[in-house]
Amino acid sequence: MLYPIPPSEKKKAVQYLIDNIPTETLEKVAECMKEDSKNWGVLNHHGFGTYVRNLLRKGEFDWGPIDLDKVWIGLVEKAAKKKLGKAVFTK
Repeated sequence: MLYPIPPSEKKKAVQYLIDNIPTETLEKVAECMKEDSKNWGVLNHHGFGTYVRNLLRKGEFDWGPIDLDKVWIGLVEKAAKKKLGKAVFTK
């Protein structure tokens, strides 16, 4: 993508992830985030990250590989917090 991703598109992507990632999976994400809030996405880039980026492409959020790499972690974090509630993420 040549231009920044509009906030409205990111918001749609977050909702898409909420609707398409199983609650149990988001609960596991929450656990990973609690254990290592700064590195959980990097540690899961190839397995879970690939799943999320492919899911976003399937939902027509194909912003190119570089932009998807930049935003997928934040989108998943927002989706998990919105679906599970922010209290789940405190130690």
